[in-house]
Amino acid sequence: MKVPGVIFILLLGAVSTLSAASTTKTTTTVSSSLNPSTYGQTVNFTAKVSPAPPNGEVITFSQGSKTLGTGSLSGGSASFSISTLTPGGTDTVKATYGGDSTFSGSSGTVGQVVNAASTTTSLSTSANPINNGQSVTFTASVAPQFIGPVTGNVIFYTGSSKLKTLSLVNGSVSYSTSKLALGTDSITAVYKGDSSFLTSSSNAISEAVDTGTFYYPTMTWDDVTRYYEVYVPAVLPANPPLLMMLHGTRYGVPPAYNPSTVDWGWQSVADVNEFILVQPASTYNENSGQWNWNSYFMDASFTAAESGTCTSPPATSCPDDAGFLRQLIVNLTSQYKINANMVFVTGMSSGAQMTERVGVEISDLVAAIAPTSGQMEGQQAMPPPVLVPGNEVAPISVQEWHGTEDTELPPCNYGTTGYSEVTYYLDTVDDTFNYWVGQNKCSTLQTSQTLCTDGQATPGLAGNLATGCTGNNIEVQFIWEQGLGHSWVNSNDTARWLFLSSHPKTSADEKSHTVSLR
Repeated sequence: MKVPGVIFILLLGAVSTLSAASTTKTTTTVSSSLNPSTYGQTVNFTAKVSPAPPNGEVITFSQGSKTLGTGSLSGGSASFSISTLTPGGTDTVKATYGGDSTFSGSSGTVGQVVNAASTTTSLSTSANPINNGQSVTFTASVAPQFIGPVTGNVIFYTGSSKLKTLSLVNGSVSYSTSKLALGTDSITAVYKGDSSFLTSSSNAISEAVDTGTFYYPTMTWDDVTRYYEVYVPAVLPANPPLLMMLHGTRYGVPPAYNPSTVDWGWQSVADVNEFILVQPASTYNENSGQWNWNSYFMDASFTAAESGTCTSPPATSCPDDAGFLRQLIVNLTSQYKINANMVFVTGMSSGAQMTERVGVEISDLVAAIAPTSGQMEGQQAMPPPVLVPGNEVAPISVQEWHGTEDTELPPCNYGTTGYSEVTYYLDTVDDTFNYWVGQNKCSTLQTSQTLCTDGQATPGLAGNLATGCTGNNIEVQFIWEQGLGHSWVNSNDTARWLFLSSHPKTSADEKSHTVSLR
């Protein structure tokens, strides 16, 4: 018989029934301190269990399957605070008491309405006014009514035209552009909002985009009227750099015409980089109708009528183009409060040859030069020997450019060119490069190859770079313009400027901007 086992089971069931019958039933209610609330506001939920279980027992607050937090009972009540309830409707918040051996479990709910929070969008600009074509950065910051960061997208506008849509990162986002229209642009930023945050619009910024001014003064130097054009961007630093551009050979009768107004593409570069541009005119030969620079060694191409006296002050050649350019730099430095450490000269063709002369004779005032399609000198007698100017006045950085297919000023074969019906033999680009390397006492060459081989540009060679020179950050660079004839390429102006501006006279802390030859 198994009667004792049956009796034992019946006894256990009776004990269990008696235990369940002795548990006190409870009810749980839950209330909100702020209903409806706004996203980010702190809401305190209070659960009350009746009759009151012992202090310290735990109430669990949840939203759906997500546990929000817990609170400990005290006197039958437990509280929990939260500020991140999901907005956009009614959240059902549930408070659950799990029960114990004396009190049965129970739960209660409350419908919490959570609205999206308001936002405030502010907009700032990196610079105002700016020059035409200059980059400016607008930064939109979106502040929440209570807590953040705010997420979502911001749209930048000029007037009613959309510029760009960008996503917020930690509550802010920046937009840069160099394409704003001339005049005054009304820039705004609109935060589009999301499920937690309402949309908002920024203040409007009246961004002024200005254009510079051209001036056409003259000066008398050694009894000769000299012409020049000055371009002054609308926005400049207190002590701006100065760039002098020397033109190539031109034709035209003064005063109705002078070549200072030729466009070499520098205006936009001056606007973006905030420097003053001066374009002087060379000396006019009334017999040939040509405007040419008296670079090394070309006195024979000028008439006495246009040469001046070249005696007061004493000139290194006649006409005294070098003296004119020196005085022009001095005058402009004073007039525009130019940064004397950032005076640069570049030029094309005969202007490049004159730029070489400036590098030799005015290097006490000029920090760096960038001659293009023009080597150091021309001479009436066939080389050898190649005539060489004297020593440079001071160390100077040089970046030379020359087209491999140039037939006007042949770079490699001691070819000839003509100025005002006088024929000159030209030194090679190797002669010019080696002159500057020697004058600046440069110790390291990027390559031991010569620039020219058998009277032609060395095949496959991009150029050369000399470093380890005397002085701070002095470099000499030569760049072959592959397949190019006797031309000025405007798109290279920025590369020229980066080299020049990174080689000021006091440049120990400046980063080099040589063009990669690899």
